[in-house]
Amino acid sequence: MRVAIQRLDDAESPVKVTDVGEEYVTLDVPESVHDAERVIPADLVEIGQDARNWFAWDLEEKQPRAPYTNPGYAGAAQWGRENVSWDSRAGGTFDDVIDALDGTVNGHINDSWRWGTVEDDDGNEHREDPRPLYPMAIVPHLDFQPDEDPLMLVDLDDVIEPQDDGTALMTREAWDLIQELDAYTEVSTSMTGVHVFVRAELPGFVDGKKVQEDLTQSLPSGEVGHVEVYGAPANGRVMGTTWMHIDATPRHDVPERQATIDDIVDEHLDDDDTLTPAEQAQAAFDDRAEGSDIDSSKSKSAYYSLNPEPIAQTGPFRAHAVNGEGPHPVHGGTSTPDAKSTNFGVDTNDGWKCWAHEDGGGALQLIAVIEGIRSCGNASDVMQDPVDALRVCLAARDKHATALEDEKPPTMALKGVLGVQGVDYKEDGQLSKANYALAIGLFEEMEYTG
Repeated sequence: MRVAIQRLDDAESPVKVTDVGEEYVTLDVPESVHDAERVIPADLVEIGQDARNWFAWDLEEKQPRAPYTNPGYAGAAQWGRENVSWDSRAGGTFDDVIDALDGTVNGHINDSWRWGTVEDDDGNEHREDPRPLYPMAIVPHLDFQPDEDPLMLVDLDDVIEPQDDGTALMTREAWDLIQELDAYTEVSTSMTGVHVFVRAELPGFVDGKKVQEDLTQSLPSGEVGHVEVYGAPANGRVMGTTWMHIDATPRHDVPERQATIDDIVDEHLDDDDTLTPAEQAQAAFDDRAEGSDIDSSKSKSAYYSLNPEPIAQTGPFRAHAVNGEGPHPVHGGTSTPDAKSTNFGVDTNDGWKCWAHEDGGGALQLIAVIEGIRSCGNASDVMQDPVDALRVCLAARDKHATALEDEKPPTMALKGVLGVQGVDYKEDGQLSKANYALAIGLFEEMEYTG
């Protein structure tokens, strides 16, 4: 074990359990995450030897950065599944990161690194101010996970309430869950939640890529928390590690806990949140089809890789978005006022969802709704219609992501080009070379007119 890890063994757990009561557990907590000692578990370091899921973490901006993959450059790391492959991964090992951070885990800063640029109020661009960077790990993408017992994050939100005397109260319900998992546990950046790291995967009957359900016990303020579980078979997840270890939990262990995860999921999910056997079979088929498409199509259109989060920052959602949820950016709240509505959620990797209309998808589907090409509730299959696909891709290029200017659109949009020009083409499968070249040339000349 390298010297840096040995030094970490000398760190003292910054969060201490001082009392376990019937309702609440009392914790001694640091004044801030920046002042805390950092205890990093050896098991996570070991997982990263193959998974390469370590990054330099910009705690202030909540952004992975990658000076170790591009020496001297502190730009945002593109860690999304569409940006990485086995030969080109954005993440590294713990050793890679600790070397870039000059051997420290307590916020290394280097003024000589090239940071990104920001725009001031006058529209002038200048370099971002350098900020301290810390080591952090993500839940790896599915194909980078360990072969057995993949890494999983159990995230308990709004289960801790800081007090005015340097202590904090945790709900006994959350503490009991932590005890069941019996694994390395840290307090989150906000000091209102905890992260628990275990080895397991989501059960096959779960409907969706994560579990997110409300807990039952409230804090003294009346706040009721919830539990979120992230891991395989879903893709990667940034989790904003702090390494503010809770001293009454294992210091280095990230153990296998499949049975416990199964019990937690079973206890906290209703029947409406699970798949029928037929739906499970279809989901498995879709996963295989999706994986095959990713592996076999190295030239997959960049249009499919657009990040939906910045596109969502419009309309009511711009004013009221909290933690990726808020009122729908077009129709706002439906049963509640915009200021209180959470009928819309968006995530970089999982796309967007409108619970009011049971609709969702990626950036292209969201653009279809924003531009009025499709109504909310009818957008998920917009890329199956050639003409609508063409309109969406033109809107994406000309209004929402100018970086697409030199990128090739999806085949369905090119079929839309040929369709509006009255050119015959084979509706099923790929276009002929002649039709593809013709459609690309025409698409480049077109403009989005609304």
